[in-house]
Amino acid sequence: MARLRRPKSKSLMRSVLLRIVLAASLVVGALTMMAYTFIYAGTQTRMLDNLSDWVVERARNDSVIFELAKENMTRFSDEFLRLYTSDIAVDEDVFWSYYETDQDNAVRMRREYYDGVYADDGLYYEGLTSFVGNNQSIDDPDLQRRLVLSVRLLAQLGPAWISRFQNVHVSFPENAIALYAPGTPWGLEAAPDLPMNELGVVRSMQQSENPDRDPGWSGLYYDETAEEWALTYQVPLDLDGRHLINPSHDVSLTAIMDKLVRDTPDGGYNLIFRSDGYLIAHPAEPASDRRWVGQLSPENIDDPAIVRMYELIDAATDGNPGTVSLVQNSVGGTWLAVSELSGPDWWFVSVYPESMIRASANQAAVAVLVTGIVLLLLLIFIIGFIIRRDAERPLEQLREAARCIGRGDYAAVADGRVKLPRELRNEVGLLANTFHDMAESIRDAQATLELIVAERTRELQAANSDLRELSLLDGLLGIHNRRAFDRDLARVCREAGTGHGEFHLMLIDVDHFKLFNDSYGHTQGDQVLRQIAKTISDAIRTEDRVYRYGGEELAVLFNRGDSESADSAAERIMAAVRELAIAFPESAHGIVTVSAGLMHGHAKHDRVDDVIAEADSRLYASKRKGRNCLTTSS
Repeated sequence: MARLRRPKSKSLMRSVLLRIVLAASLVVGALTMMAYTFIYAGTQTRMLDNLSDWVVERARNDSVIFELAKENMTRFSDEFLRLYTSDIAVDEDVFWSYYETDQDNAVRMRREYYDGVYADDGLYYEGLTSFVGNNQSIDDPDLQRRLVLSVRLLAQLGPAWISRFQNVHVSFPENAIALYAPGTPWGLEAAPDLPMNELGVVRSMQQSENPDRDPGWSGLYYDETAEEWALTYQVPLDLDGRHLINPSHDVSLTAIMDKLVRDTPDGGYNLIFRSDGYLIAHPAEPASDRRWVGQLSPENIDDPAIVRMYELIDAATDGNPGTVSLVQNSVGGTWLAVSELSGPDWWFVSVYPESMIRASANQAAVAVLVTGIVLLLLLIFIIGFIIRRDAERPLEQLREAARCIGRGDYAAVADGRVKLPRELRNEVGLLANTFHDMAESIRDAQATLELIVAERTRELQAANSDLRELSLLDGLLGIHNRRAFDRDLARVCREAGTGHGEFHLMLIDVDHFKLFNDSYGHTQGDQVLRQIAKTISDAIRTEDRVYRYGGEELAVLFNRGDSESADSAAERIMAAVRELAIAFPESAHGIVTVSAGLMHGHAKHDRVDDVIAEADSRLYASKRKGRNCLTTSS
């Protein structure tokens, strides 16, 4: 085959690349001159939109804990009302099974409900405490029932909520409280005369203090015990105008405070205002103790820039920033993105410098120039790649296909293992398709020839198998012959000798068969042998075999089974032959009978001659007994 020559493409590529470089240089220069005019406004809009989206997402994420607190307390309230209005009875004995009076006459939940116990009501209690001050009478059955129903509900719902909240607690208009707070046995340690219902958080839910019965958030406070920032959400629960309980969550804000400092837009920072101007959180430590950050009123904030931010936001949004608001702080040179946090009436504010926007605009202009250069280089690379793909590589593929066909490997081309550029719509593609079609035709012809040869081989193997099987059958009786018997007996002896199986051999001889032949002729004798052979075949299992051992001698090989089964099978054979009732007046029994010997082959019977000798001795023992009987090895 003539060697294919590569078309020269260097001059063409040089010309194409030169035109691309000139055109791209003009385009990049024009774009660079035009880009800065539009880049500033576009970058500012994009960055402010991104900032708005970030603030909205951040506020939504930070509000999840507040929304979850509301959902939890709504569920607790609904479940409590369902239990309270049901017919569940709580008598004095039930109440005192949960509670006890301490030495100061304060009523507290028993210690085991904090440590962990399965109660008689079927619930598991752990981390639960409850406390009734010694200035509160506990004789009211309704108060006792509300306390018991509350702690039962805390035991059921508390474990699922505690991973997100510090605790779950229920305060009462009376001086009582129940808490689920693993790790904090507050109810066991509270002062016996603590007036909880007079303190600000609980008192704020009293009907006198909250006539509209609105759920409420406490102010931000620093929990000295847990060393965490927190606030409390509580819901006043009434029924028919009567105040029942106040379910509540203590919400840890340490993660939000830490995130305020760590998770900020590049170059900016975050802070949180309350809607009335109180500074809740700021990334810089104020001059005073950090525990008072949540209580800094506008007049006490020592940073005028922070005060101005609040005033700008309040004026621009009329005190209602909504989902997101953007406010420009021209004095501070910043943009303020504000979003309300769902829950405690807080504003999340992200402060972003305008200088960052201007720097981004300049970077964008440089980016356009760099992008143009990269694009120019990319175009040059693409042109080189296309020339290689559409010229050099297709020709190399054709050469490889030609080599395969030359060495007779047509299947590699026909099956696609050697890839050809058949998809090209030009002369190369036409040549590739011709190569493929030719290889496919030759491959199919070879496959057809191989199928014909394989079919002939299978037929020959089947014929040989049939011949082998016929060579193992007795032509007269249609059962297996002596050759098959010798083969099978040798096999079972080998298996028995290695301890992998046992067998039984039955040798059978037709009684006085020579006399029968002399009396009735060989034709009738052959018919009798066929009847007996068929009868024995029908009487044994499919895994057992009957063989013609000699002239009128037959053998049965029982491949598996114990001696009792083999004895039964042998007796069945003897009876089946008698039931044929073939007339033979010259015999002492008046019919054709057989004598048989049965031996049990096991591990010590590894020699074929020994096995036959033992079975034969039992056969002759049967003949000595008067024939028409079976002698077994048992």
